[in-house]
Amino acid sequence: MATFTIYLLRDTIKCAEDGLVEGAVPHEISDGPSTFGRLFVKPTRARPPSWAPLFEGYVERRLLGTVQSSSAVFMVPVEDRIFALTFGQGRFLLHPDAYEERFGLIVTLNSIKSDALRSMDKRALVDDQNSRVQTSQTAAAVSFGVDIERDLVRGIVGRPTDPALGRRLAGADALTVTTDVEVPGLRKLLRRYLKKFESKDYQENFPWVDHVRQLIPKGQAATRLDQMLIERMKHAWRSNGIVDGCWLAVPDIVDWSIVDGFKFTQSRSEGVSNDLHLPGLVQAFPDEEPTLQFLRKHYALAVDDEEHIVNRWPVYRCIHCEIDEDGKSFIMSAGRWFEIDRTFVGSVEQAFADIPRFDGELPIYNHSNEGDYNEFVATQSGGKWCLMDKKMLSVGGIHDKVEFCDLYGSKQLVHIKHYGSSAVLGHLFNQGLVSGELLKSHQPYVALANAELSKAHQLEADQGDEKFTARDVSGFSVVFGIISQSEQPNLHLPFFAKVVLKSVNSRLLELGYGKVMVTKVTCNPMVRLTKRVKEKKSRSRRGQTISRAK
Repeated sequence: MATFTIYLLRDTIKCAEDGLVEGAVPHEISDGPSTFGRLFVKPTRARPPSWAPLFEGYVERRLLGTVQSSSAVFMVPVEDRIFALTFGQGRFLLHPDAYEERFGLIVTLNSIKSDALRSMDKRALVDDQNSRVQTSQTAAAVSFGVDIERDLVRGIVGRPTDPALGRRLAGADALTVTTDVEVPGLRKLLRRYLKKFESKDYQENFPWVDHVRQLIPKGQAATRLDQMLIERMKHAWRSNGIVDGCWLAVPDIVDWSIVDGFKFTQSRSEGVSNDLHLPGLVQAFPDEEPTLQFLRKHYALAVDDEEHIVNRWPVYRCIHCEIDEDGKSFIMSAGRWFEIDRTFVGSVEQAFADIPRFDGELPIYNHSNEGDYNEFVATQSGGKWCLMDKKMLSVGGIHDKVEFCDLYGSKQLVHIKHYGSSAVLGHLFNQGLVSGELLKSHQPYVALANAELSKAHQLEADQGDEKFTARDVSGFSVVFGIISQSEQPNLHLPFFAKVVLKSVNSRLLELGYGKVMVTKVTCNPMVRLTKRVKEKKSRSRRGQTISRAK
């Protein structure tokens, strides 16, 4: 038995050398008149092991031995395509854009039953968490906890239905297979894998796999999209930062008790903005050429009220861009390009459009941070809203401490958040879901909330003598308010944030909530676009070291 790691080179690569970096020496692999392919080997030299310096002075170096890594790629032509079988560190001999994305994943999905999975690699699209889930016996995808709308499947392991394909298949970009085939039989086996890759049969049992796929960084598709992004940036520079389908967003969750605003330079003459936006970037660098290097080398800076830097991110990572091309949809989020199935895009957009907008009214945002705004709304509401911002309820267990909401009144739980990336807004929506689940099913939750609510806003207490099952929450509504600096009248969210909201909305309605609503909290343009002049606050932390981005 042998284990092979197999890549399929793109159909544009007709010569093996075109898919390789320099430095590999070719060797023809043949048997008499039969030529099976060419083996490319990169010469290496022996060296001391990495741990050897630890024992210098105690043991002669020659006694510690040497190590020598190997790098080889076996190039096998099949029909009009070329397969690359890598050995040792051979994958580093391939150009990163030389091979087909998801080749191994598609072959594996087309070769196994839907309930014959053994392992799954997935990445949560919103919070960028990678995980691998394994089972002791074959199982269906649902057993791996995959969320077909919010998870990106990166790799799958399973046993093929046809033993001729191997004992076990592991598919991602590469296909890893365990089989007893010898060199003369490789071409026949690779021909089977090519047919599996070209088949669309997997879409019957695994249609959700094509919802979203991440493009290889610096691959052909991502490189082309980066070029289109730069053209949009050039247009933004010509139009004072106004361009369709492209905007900036804070990529991470920030502490708004410290963050006072955002800048793009450390110059005191640059204004501090409440939010990240393209006009601010253009105004900071009016004479710059918006190249990829510019976007990756310049930073968006989060600053405190004394303009000390508390966090920073490459501008490239803050860009959200949506591009439609040749019937395909591409989205840039958190510095990565994704191809999104058009049907999936349509279903998400429709779900977002169907979520009702808040039928009340929230004041214009004219404040330094969310906390000040929430306090203002509660104070000027004439008793309509009770301030619950930062009042954490100790529910214990996995959730520990939970915020009931930011504003509460008339059975409406309002959650407020500055506009940000999908990760930032996804966190907001999930906070609302956790609070909603606890109000529905956690017995002490009402008493914990009442301990923080004003007397006029108290929730109806549970009957103490009755066995607790679940509360009727049909009279409650959950409202998500997004503080947005956009000049557009309608609320716009990053695509993956809409995916999370779609899921959260469905879950809250399933729990029995009467309504889930969203609303845009409009910013005062003077707050949004100009430097704020205000009295400096005296803080106890003044004089102490403030954590700064490195």
